[in-house]
Amino acid sequence: MDMQLPVLMDDALAGEAGRETPALACVLEYAPDCFIALPVHAGVELVESPRLAPVPGMAHFCRGLVAWQGRQLPLIDLQAYLGGADAPAASPFSHVLIVAYQVAPGIAIDYGAFCAPFLIRMVEVVDSDQCPLPGDQARWTGIALSCFLHQGRAVPVLEPSRIFTSPVSPAIP
Repeated sequence: MDMQLPVLMDDALAGEAGRETPALACVLEYAPDCFIALPVHAGVELVESPRLAPVPGMAHFCRGLVAWQGRQLPLIDLQAYLGGADAPAASPFSHVLIVAYQVAPGIAIDYGAFCAPFLIRMVEVVDSDQCPLPGDQARWTGIALSCFLHQGRAVPVLEPSRIFTSPVSPAIP
């Protein structure tokens, strides 16, 4: 069963927007208490019980290929991607988040997938929520567009093209 985003609306920020114009972000908890956000236009579809095809020799953070609309998309385990070769695999998941990205204007839109062990939330963000990237992960500067505070924690906003088109393993700085 597939469903279109948004999945859940988080009311925590709705009343705090004040005079600033809020924007929506798609927030994914990729591991317990570990969050990333995507621009709302990047989250395309949440797929339940996806069919996975393992691919021998893939990077440790790629769980295989996901069948979606006649395509085979790489499925990235963000916990393993961000944690390097020694990171444990993501929690068991029953959903994947299909994301769209474009490498440059005029280039065709492409797609990839992230493991989604927890429900996706749509949250409102305002400019005053902007904050520095967390210091716990050196990779943030290469894959994040920005960062915002949500419920007391910094949430990096990822640019999917920087993950799906990068030939370098996250284990290599």
